[in-house]
Amino acid sequence: MAGPTTRIEYQSDDGASYRVKMDASNAAAAGNAAATSSAHLPGGYHPRYILATHPTTGRERKIVIADPENALFVGGTSTISIEEFSGTHSATVAHAVLSRVGERRLNQ
Repeated sequence: MAGPTTRIEYQSDDGASYRVKMDASNAAAAGNAAATSSAHLPGGYHPRYILATHPTTGRERKIVIADPENALFVGGTSTISIEEFSGTHSATVAHAVLSRVGERRLNQ
């Protein structure tokens, strides 16, 4: 089960800032700033994200990256320490960044 949620300031490729809801611990680990915009991400937009892989189980987690210049997204960082949801929410594990997926806008 995931932890508490927060809203982050997502910088879209279209130049606008949007409010996006995500897990609070993942938002902090990715360096995503708290939302100041009141505009929600429009329908048909799929935010950029990374896939992070657990070092022993191989399970993948999708983490939204709000800033297109974030080192996790541009390749400057190859690991992210995120909470384990298997039992205790206080333990963090370094996950390897498996892939980076850019923003998509459908029906635009």
